[in-house]
Amino acid sequence: MPSRLGRTLAVSVLASLPVAAHAGPPLVCFPIVIGNAPSLAWGSGGGWDAARPDYDRARLASDTVSLLGPQTSVLVRMETLRRAAIYAAGNEDAAKGLFAALRRRAAEPGRGKTDPLAQFDLGYAVEAYRQARPVLNRSAVAGPPEDGYALVRQALAARGPDPEMEYAAALMTCDRSRPGGPSQAHLRASVAGAAEGSDLARTIAAHRALWGDHVQGVAAAAR
Repeated sequence: MPSRLGRTLAVSVLASLPVAAHAGPPLVCFPIVIGNAPSLAWGSGGGWDAARPDYDRARLASDTVSLLGPQTSVLVRMETLRRAAIYAAGNEDAAKGLFAALRRRAAEPGRGKTDPLAQFDLGYAVEAYRQARPVLNRSAVAGPPEDGYALVRQALAARGPDPEMEYAAALMTCDRSRPGGPSQAHLRASVAGAAEGSDLARTIAAHRALWGDHVQGVAAAAR
């Protein structure tokens, strides 16, 4: 059953789209709220890019995969992959190693079928990396060939209702949104399932520049 927060905000979410103008690509410049959950090494401060200059990029693939266990929430996966994309965008060898590892996981069958979380991880990483390269002046580096959004849609279809994964899909499509476009449906499903005071509600509130003033209700409920 949708949360009270979701029921309150669902109508205003739809009424406020198409998406407001914002600064920076959404998968890179808007961190995900994950509290103290383990993720890739990162600096302090409130900015979107706190990559640590002393982090060993040669460890990026193994560190990232080790954090993406079956019990890791989708929001933590999103923030971990956002950080990974930023590290990878500045190091071509790290990028190759990261995507090779993610592709292997996505291709491995689990219990006779593809693991939707592994599909999600590859898809989200692909799109985050595509957005990170021009921000970090690496647009000349060839990007991965996969359609990240298609992979995330497949993961959603296999996994079933998941408001956090719906929010990931909303972020991936918000720049392409038009009335009736995919971002509206994904955002509506995400907001409807956001539990009061959850990290998802806090993340939506923190992303007010993306979605408009209607997220003030999320921020108030999350306090």
